[in-house]
Amino acid sequence: MKWLFLWASVCFLAGCATYKQDIDAGLSLAKEGEWKAAEEKLEGVLNNPQDKLLYYMEAGALAQNQGDFERSNTLLEQAEKLSDTFFPENFSNRSWALLTNPRQSDYRGSGIEGVYISYLKSLNYLALAEQEADTRQKRQLQDAALVEVRRIDIKLNEIRAQNPSYQDLNAKENQAFYMKALSWLGNFYTGGRDTDKFIYRDDAWARYMEGLQYEISGEYDDARISYQKAANLYQDGYAKQYDLPAITAERAWLDTIRMMQKSGYSQDEIQQHINTKLSPAMQETLKQYHDGESELVILEHQGFIPDKSEMTLLLYADPRAYSLVLEPLHGGGTTQANDSFRWFTMVYADINPLNLIANYKAGGAWGTFSGIFTKRVILGRPVWQQLSATHVDKLLTEQPIRVTVPYYGRFTLDQHQPTLQVSTEAVTPVKNSIRMTSLADIAFQEQLAQAQRDIYEGLVRELLRSWLAYQVSSNVQDKNAALILNLIGQVAVFASSAADTRNWLTLPAQVRLTRTPLPPGEYTPDYQVNQKTFSLGKVHLEANKIKVWNLRNPN
Repeated sequence: MKWLFLWASVCFLAGCATYKQDIDAGLSLAKEGEWKAAEEKLEGVLNNPQDKLLYYMEAGALAQNQGDFERSNTLLEQAEKLSDTFFPENFSNRSWALLTNPRQSDYRGSGIEGVYISYLKSLNYLALAEQEADTRQKRQLQDAALVEVRRIDIKLNEIRAQNPSYQDLNAKENQAFYMKALSWLGNFYTGGRDTDKFIYRDDAWARYMEGLQYEISGEYDDARISYQKAANLYQDGYAKQYDLPAITAERAWLDTIRMMQKSGYSQDEIQQHINTKLSPAMQETLKQYHDGESELVILEHQGFIPDKSEMTLLLYADPRAYSLVLEPLHGGGTTQANDSFRWFTMVYADINPLNLIANYKAGGAWGTFSGIFTKRVILGRPVWQQLSATHVDKLLTEQPIRVTVPYYGRFTLDQHQPTLQVSTEAVTPVKNSIRMTSLADIAFQEQLAQAQRDIYEGLVRELLRSWLAYQVSSNVQDKNAALILNLIGQVAVFASSAADTRNWLTLPAQVRLTRTPLPPGEYTPDYQVNQKTFSLGKVHLEANKIKVWNLRNPN
C-alpha cells in the first residue's frame, strides 16, 4: 500500500494536461457554433464515471443548441436524477481522490447548475409545444414546461432557506456599531472577508422566467407572483450583486403590472404601482401593450461561462511562529500569472489582525508588509508539537509542498446593444434589450465564496500525500536508495498536484431580454448584435399569444 500513492501520482501527470487540452478543444468548437462537433469532443473527454453529471449537462445544453429538444430533455433528465441523488459518499471514491487529485471524485454540481437544468428543460418543452399542431398535445407540453418551472421554484426555495437573504445583508449594513464591531472581531478567524455577500442566494432571472412561462400558459396570477418576486430580488440586491442595470427591476415591475391588469386588479392599485415602480420611459413602454396584440420575446443566451484556471501555491513551515505559510508561485508577467496573483491577494492574503501580528513577530515591519503576498495558517504550539511527533515539521522544512487551488481569470461581457428588425415598415427597429442576468458573475462570486474551503482542503490533501511519500523513503534502510526514492516521490507528488477546475462550461455568460408587442400577422424577425445577424425565419404571430425566440449566440 505504501507504493500506491506514488503510482497514482505518476499516473495522472499526463492525464490532467490531456483533459484540459480536450476540454479547451471542445469549447473552441462551441464558440464557433459547431455544436455537434463540440458535443462529440466533450463526450470523449467526459466519458468516465466521475464526470457523468457533467457530461449529461454539457450534452443536454449542446443538443438544445442544435434544435434537438427531445434528446436534450432526455440528457438533462439524466442530469436531474444524478443531481437529485447528491452522490452518497463513497469511501473508496473519496480516498482515491485524496491520494491523487480532486478531479478523481464524482462531480457533484452547484446550486446554480441544478437550477439551470430545469431552466433549459422548460425551454425545451416550450419549443416542442410551439412545434406541436395538436391542441391537446401542445397543452401537455406546456404543462410539462410548468412542471420544470415549479422545480426551479423548489430548488431556489431550498437555496434561499440555507443562505442569508438580501434583506438580511441590508439589515447587517444598518446594524448598530457594537454589532458591527462583534462581526469584525469574528472575521479574525475567517480571513477578514465576509463571504455572505458573494453567495448565490436566489435568482431573479429564473423567477422572471417562471413568470413568463405562467403568462404563456394563461395563468396570470401565478405569473404576477413570479414577476413580482423577480422585481423585488432585482431591487433588493440581485442587480447590484451581479452588476446588472437598474432597469431590470423596472422591467419585472412592468410585467407584474400587466398581469395585474389581466387578473382584474382595481385601477387604483394598478395606477399606484405604475406611479411608484415605473419611470416615465417605462410607463411609455407599458402603453405599447394592447388587448388583441401578440408579443415577440427574444432570449439571447450570449457567450460562455468562464472556465476555471489552476493556481500553484508553495507551502512551507515557519517554526518560530508555529505556522504554515502559503505563497503563490510567481510565473512572470503573463496575463494568467497576473490574474492568479490578483486572485490570491484578493481572496487569501493575510489581512486579518491575528495573521498580521504573526507576520510581524516572524519578520518585523517587513514581515507585516510581506503578508500581503502570503497566507499564514496559525497552528499554535500544541498542534505544532503533534506535527513534530509525526515528523511533518521536518518534511516542511526540507522542501516546500505544492498546493493547487482553482480560480477565475479576468473576463469581460459583451456590451453591444442588439437591434431587432421585424421586416416591416410599420415597425421601427427595436433597441430595448436588457441584460437580465450574468451567469459569469454568479460563477465568479460562487468561487470567491468557497475559496477558503478550497485552500484548506488542498493544504490537507497535499500534506497527506507528501507525508506518505516521506514515510515510504524513510522506511528504506539503504540511505542512497532512500534519498533517490524520496526525490522521486516528492517530484511525483509536486507535479501531480491538481485542483478541481470542473464546471458546466456551455452555460451562457449572460442573458439579454428583448420584448416587443406587435400586431398579429406574418413577420421575418432579424436580430443584429456585434456585426452578426440571426434570423428566425417567417413566423405567424397570433392575437393574445407570445412567441419566444430562444437564441443561442456563441460570440
